Amino acid sequence: MFEEFLEAFVLVFVAEVGDKTQLMLMTLAAKYTALQMILGILLGVTINHGAAVLIGCYLSNVINGNLLQFFTGFIFIVFGIMTIVFDDEGEKGRSFKLGPVLTTALTFLLGEMGDKTQLTAMTLAMEAQHPALVLAGSVSGMLAIGIVGIIIGSALTKHIPSNIIKAISGLIFIIFGLMRFI
Repeated sequence: MFEEFLEAFVLVFVAEVGDKTQLMLMTLAAKYTALQMILGILLGVTINHGAAVLIGCYLSNVINGNLLQFFTGFIFIVFGIMTIVFDDEGEKGRSFKLGPVLTTALTFLLGEMGDKTQLTAMTLAMEAQHPALVLAGSVSGMLAIGIVGIIIGSALTKHIPSNIIKAISGLIFIIFGLMRFI
């Protein structure tokens, strides 16, 4: 049971290290308080990943278990390769004039739409016995990386090249994907 939470937390957390979400946070941190941003992250990610978990639960009732296991492993391997190969640093966060919490929430909701973390939550929910734990894990992972981004901002990229961070994140996805085939 706890494994579903932990797997979602770890995959979402490592996927977001050095990702565009951290760049969005650095921009927003210059304007808003940490509390406003944390509330915004919580709201935006809960809606975004909540929708993903609901879709994943629906798909799990439609797709055969063995096929689902294969699909999950394949998707994680693809995410890992995409993380290593593709560059998403050019994407910028959006700014809205709706107040700090709603601006942060909408930034996360729209910025994470179709992102690998949203798809990860959906994919994990497809095979989860406790989808609420997947949602809790993925939202907690986003909050944790959000707090890291708020507190230390760009400190990681000053000491560790972003290509190394991306490679480690990608390898973790590939390992989780390969574990589905064992």
